Amino acid sequence: MRYALTVRVGEHDASMTVVGLDARLGAVGVALGQFDDVRVELEDIRWASYRALSATLVFHDVHVNPPATIVASPVEFTCKVAASDVPALQRWKWLPLNVFLVDDAVHVRVHRWLPPKVFPIPELPRGIKLTGLEHDGDEFVLTGTAPVIRERLSVAQLAELLSRLVSSQSSTRSDTTSGISNCGT
Repeated sequence: MRYALTVRVGEHDASMTVVGLDARLGAVGVALGQFDDVRVELEDIRWASYRALSATLVFHDVHVNPPATIVASPVEFTCKVAASDVPALQRWKWLPLNVFLVDDAVHVRVHRWLPPKVFPIPELPRGIKLTGLEHDGDEFVLTGTAPVIRERLSVAQLAELLSRLVSSQSSTRSDTTSGISNCGT
């Protein structure tokens, strides 16, 4: 399963490719609008001037509230960003960098005796908070969480979402009991 998706995130549209969808579904849960956890794997993410190679989002306790509002609480994510896509670090790309997260800022130390260069994290939409940052030479791996995500959908969008979830379930299982569907790369 691969399909392009564009969603509104804050003031900007974000485009991405969905490459995997895992959902725990059961006949009773679908009828009640409860999906437990939903895992989404994304690639080639573009939002405003930002790019990411890939991301994995885990939506916990997903359910549908009337009128057509998807709610998940909490949401956890991991995102990989190419070091070459971080322009502020390009002048130091030949140095070994010590990169770490302190409160709402990324600290980059190019030498242990020099003070770190501090880059404030832009305000993230929907209560998203970064909780971790790792640097692996060519990539940065960011982790984070949002306490709750609420997204109002049109009836057509909700029907399409339910159809994708059910079709991903039926493509990997022949019964309607609970289970993990594993579609993707």
